[in-house]
Amino acid sequence: MEILSSIIVKIGEYLVLPIGEQFGYLISYKSSIMILQEKFSKLREKKEAVQQSVDGALWNQEVVPSEVNTWLTNVGERIEEVQKFLEEDVKTNKMCMNGWCPNMKIRYSLGKKAQKNTRAIVELLEEGGKYDKVFNISPPLKVRSSTTERFKDFRSRQAMIRNVLEALRDEKIDMIAICGMGGIGKTEMAKEIARRVKADDLFHEVAIAVVSQSPNLTKIQGELAEMLGARLNAESLQGRANELYSRLTKSKSVLVILDDVWDPLDLEVVGVYHALKEKSCKILLTSRSEETCNQMRFQKIFRIGLLSKEEAWNFFREMAGDCINAPNLISIAKQVVRECACLPIAIVTVGSALRNKRDEFEWKAALHQLKMSIPQNIPGLHPKVYSSIEFSYNYLGSDEAKSCLLLCCLYPEDYDVPIEHLVRYGVAKRFLKGFSIVEQIRAHVNTIVRNLQRSNLLLVSKSIECVKMHDIVRDVAISIASRDEHGFMVELDRRHEEWPQKDTYDSYTTISLLLGEMKGHLDGLKCPKLQLLRLSCLKDSEILLGNLFNGMNELRMLSLQEGCFSLNSLPPSIQILENLRMLNLESCRLRDVSAIGSLGKLEILSFHDSKIEELPWKIGNLSQLKLLDMKGCNYLKRIAAGVLSNLFRLQELYMPRFKNWKCTTTMEGNGEGTSNNASLAELIPYFGQMTVLEISVLSIGCLPKELHFSNSSLRFRINTEDDGRYLFENEISLEGEDANDLGKILEMVISRGVFGNQIHCRIAKCKRSESIFWLAMVRDLVQLKSLEVLHCEKIQELFSEEGEDKEKVIGDAITLPKMEKIRLSSLPRLIGISKSMNLVEVEGGGNTSSTTLSHKLFSSNTIFWFPNLKFLEVDDSGSLEVIFDLEGLKVIEKCQPILALSQLTSLHFRLLDEMAHVWKNIPRGFQGFQKLKSIKIWKCCNLRSLFPFSVAKLLVHLQKVQISFCQLMENIIEREDEGGDERKADIIVFPQIQTFHLHGLENLVSFSSEAHSFEWPSIEEIALFNCPKLKTFDSEVQSEKKLRKKDTKLDARAPQVPSAGSSSTRESFRFFNRCLELSGVRRHRSYNPDQGYCSSTSGESKHNLNKEVTLTNQDELENQTKMCSLFPYNLIESLENLKKLLASKCDSLEVIFELEGLNVEESNIFNNLAELSLKTLPKVLNIWKKGPRDIKGFNNLRLLKVWGCDSLKCLFTLSIAKLLVKLEKIEVHYCNQMEEILAKESGDEKKRDVITFPQVKTLSLRGLPKLECFCNEAIAFEWPSLEKMTIVGCEKLKMFVSTSMQTPKLKGVHTGSETFQPMIEGDLNTTIQHIIKRKANLQEISQSSRSP
Repeated sequence: MEILSSIIVKIGEYLVLPIGEQFGYLISYKSSIMILQEKFSKLREKKEAVQQSVDGALWNQEVVPSEVNTWLTNVGERIEEVQKFLEEDVKTNKMCMNGWCPNMKIRYSLGKKAQKNTRAIVELLEEGGKYDKVFNISPPLKVRSSTTERFKDFRSRQAMIRNVLEALRDEKIDMIAICGMGGIGKTEMAKEIARRVKADDLFHEVAIAVVSQSPNLTKIQGELAEMLGARLNAESLQGRANELYSRLTKSKSVLVILDDVWDPLDLEVVGVYHALKEKSCKILLTSRSEETCNQMRFQKIFRIGLLSKEEAWNFFREMAGDCINAPNLISIAKQVVRECACLPIAIVTVGSALRNKRDEFEWKAALHQLKMSIPQNIPGLHPKVYSSIEFSYNYLGSDEAKSCLLLCCLYPEDYDVPIEHLVRYGVAKRFLKGFSIVEQIRAHVNTIVRNLQRSNLLLVSKSIECVKMHDIVRDVAISIASRDEHGFMVELDRRHEEWPQKDTYDSYTTISLLLGEMKGHLDGLKCPKLQLLRLSCLKDSEILLGNLFNGMNELRMLSLQEGCFSLNSLPPSIQILENLRMLNLESCRLRDVSAIGSLGKLEILSFHDSKIEELPWKIGNLSQLKLLDMKGCNYLKRIAAGVLSNLFRLQELYMPRFKNWKCTTTMEGNGEGTSNNASLAELIPYFGQMTVLEISVLSIGCLPKELHFSNSSLRFRINTEDDGRYLFENEISLEGEDANDLGKILEMVISRGVFGNQIHCRIAKCKRSESIFWLAMVRDLVQLKSLEVLHCEKIQELFSEEGEDKEKVIGDAITLPKMEKIRLSSLPRLIGISKSMNLVEVEGGGNTSSTTLSHKLFSSNTIFWFPNLKFLEVDDSGSLEVIFDLEGLKVIEKCQPILALSQLTSLHFRLLDEMAHVWKNIPRGFQGFQKLKSIKIWKCCNLRSLFPFSVAKLLVHLQKVQISFCQLMENIIEREDEGGDERKADIIVFPQIQTFHLHGLENLVSFSSEAHSFEWPSIEEIALFNCPKLKTFDSEVQSEKKLRKKDTKLDARAPQVPSAGSSSTRESFRFFNRCLELSGVRRHRSYNPDQGYCSSTSGESKHNLNKEVTLTNQDELENQTKMCSLFPYNLIESLENLKKLLASKCDSLEVIFELEGLNVEESNIFNNLAELSLKTLPKVLNIWKKGPRDIKGFNNLRLLKVWGCDSLKCLFTLSIAKLLVKLEKIEVHYCNQMEEILAKESGDEKKRDVITFPQVKTLSLRGLPKLECFCNEAIAFEWPSLEKMTIVGCEKLKMFVSTSMQTPKLKGVHTGSETFQPMIEGDLNTTIQHIIKRKANLQEISQSSRSP
């Protein structure tokens, strides 16, 4: 009885709750609509905020996560739906809203729809709350070696790479390892696999981290996160692990590559383990130890072997050069190759060392060295690898090169070694005997490093001014350095907490230690030969015994880094180091550094990134000091007066953050001191010997007049941002007060020779000046290399006529030959480079008429001032109307052509509200812009076109175009009114354009409104977003040449009768229309064979014209009515290299690929297209419009995504389906008219036994209310790779296909985010019918529960 009652209660709940919900719709329908309106308003505001953030991110080339774009798409669809509900349903029933309507059904419907939409909006708002910051930090560009491509696609490696890729595709395998001895090529193979999975879209993202022999988990986490576009903010390992896990699970799929793993790694501590278990990522690991992989329970382990003998020989010949083919060398070379034992790294290092050596005795000596080498026993390292690297080391041309290489092994594995450290060691080690200038040694060391990279002993680093060392090379270098003659001790085990125990330290010359935490050291430590000590700690150490340095009297180089000190003062024993030449205190926390003043022989002193507040007067005792580095010393407040004046041998001073100088001068030349700090006047006595100066000052007026910068050997930076570089060019920044009196300040700066050498100049926040330079200054600016002018409210021009007689200036040719970059930002009144200059005669065959310049950045005169300009950026300067206006410039034929801005490579324009033209009034015969590679335009609201035809034909090196949010833009190519045969040439070739992005161009109609044809031989990516009026990527009017070409290429089987599209008929129509015009008859509507019907004559003329047209084939006429085709047939054959096509919210498009008109012989098309994504294209009727029956192409398409195409009734036809042999993923979502995915085309009566989609793994069908089946034809289908199928919101779907179908890998069908129907009887049709039946049963139960 109890059981029965509980059942009744449960049934009651199921009945009462739905009924209560239905009454809620009825009773509270009015308040539901009010709540909906409130939430709807918030959603629109949130969408606008997120969209603006996305736009800004795209402009700054940041990476916007795909989920943000998906959210915006979903919001857009929801807004459209709610807007329709409020405008149609609610307004239509307004009387009902006011209580005049007794119709309960309408009230119920309004309440239900309102609550449903409100719930959806609330979910979107909750998700949108995560998108306040919508972009990820763009991952850094990958740096490739300039010497050689690291990976070689050896035949012996190809099968393994295929097997690894196959394992990565296997859903059951998550952990894969590549094992092999050191130097066999594991890392390069892993990088090649990473490249391939990205190219094949096998994984959404790839993240690589180097683990190494002594893992730094924090560094590993950081490297993985940065490659995923995120930065970890937590400090603890667990906190960072949680952040990394969160980032991994947000991606669709991630391949995590852990390189060079020595011992088992705890994946949970790193933050990868749970993401792995949740199928968010897979792991690829490289290791020398197979046992390590087994202990970590890797499912698949691949062992990489040696090269074949043939591969080894060919590779060695590539590395060593053609010299080995000489008859006297070839036999010796083959013996050398045998000594390399088919090991890639051995071949690379030995081959590089012997490259282009032609001396037979040199080769014999090399072979002898390789044979006599005694390899050391290094775990996991083949003896021949050791021998080859040792040989390469011995073969280095100088002891200094060998020393540089060994110095690099003092740093941890996979460390970015600063080249500047090597420079300073070189100073202390007396590189370049007889030379004492640091700058000369810097140049020498950088040359050595480049040669070591060419020898493949050092690698390029992604970090600026750094170098890396391959772990194998480092192992061998440490082994060599540890020999008695070198005396190195390198102990970088992160677990050490104390000084390592040794029997004796007598033989050590160089010690590098990394300690987890310094808790102490050995008492009575004696290192009589020690010359270099590098000591690092992972944690701040507060214990450093005062007698640490007592036994190190010969020490010349001391480097204490990363937490070695967190003390009030240095240990007293540092004063014993009388021979110390270099002291590096990096990232330390120190208060009193007075003890350093006793180190009388010190030449290099660095406090880089240290927390130090004062530089005491005792530092002035360092009379031998050549270099003082205080970069990154943000806490420095005081430099004792007199310190710098005593450093009379100082050559280099780096103090980019310190500004509290005692000011002993003003602009007028006198003034009072402003503090008790040191003054820059202390540098005057020895300023002539200085080679590097990096300083900041409160005002340029604080620079003493006696500091003259004309010395060509001086490099300087004044008031610039500290970017960590040491190899910088001259640069000065004028900001604030300095910028407010520009004329006097610049006059003063120029008089002191600041602009005498190549220099970069930045001017910001100038509030009073209307110009930057006087024209009279131009002769002093010939070395100016870049100019940035930012946030200057009143600036109208860059050069004005003030300061000197204008005629004197004009008498000389004005040119700034070194200028390479101009950046102008936030200059609201800017109207030109020089508004006061009249146009003058131009040398080289050109002349101009006199015209007043107005709101044009470059005129026909000033465009020639910058012959070597490479980069131009103009941002937020709302008064400019034209960038390049050459009005008045005339080019005389048969004369030397005039070249303007022939070196320009990049144009970036942003927020130029008044700009109507980029180029204007370009004369015939003009030459320029030939090297332009990139054009980027954002929010230039008055721009109607990009460039005229005369400019387009010049841009032969253009590679990238990106235009966003230019609301008035109608065409890319500007219509030109002037006549001439040159204008009539109808083919424009863009030979090097690779990407073309158009976004938010609300009025864009076509690429050109004139009859031009376009060629795109190199284009790889086209992206079109929110261009609602776009009809075609071609000309609105087809070129006559192209149409004639089509006519001559018609299928030979067709009768050759003049048609409406033929040349003769077309000319007849045009002649007829001209006659109508001449007769004075008003035109109403006529037929244009290129455009279909357009405005023509009166009704009678219309009747006569239609009568004329009926003389041609009626079907032909109907076909000639032009549809809006993105790619017309005449454009298609020039897009052979297109790889990716993205189109979204282009409301006017009706056809994507117009194949009709293609010749069968030429129809092998789009074979490089890999991704096709079409979203929210409401008028698209055909993706592929009927083409030749035996068309060929599209055989590399892998991703096909079609969303929101509401007029599309089928996805593709049988003739297209058979081409898609590499298609891997199909997504068809929210296409309201889609009836079937694959349709039989008219005229295709050919019987097809089987249609196979050999590589499709994912098929997703969502929101297709009219979809009845995949294909209605009696055709058998095979899906050998199909693994995942999703069917949601397809109410009319009755079956998948009407015949048999094979899906051996499919386990079931996803019918929702959390619902899954396993396969029934292994048959997809049966499974779908079961889903339909189950859904019908649920609906029946629901309806019965509502009935009384």
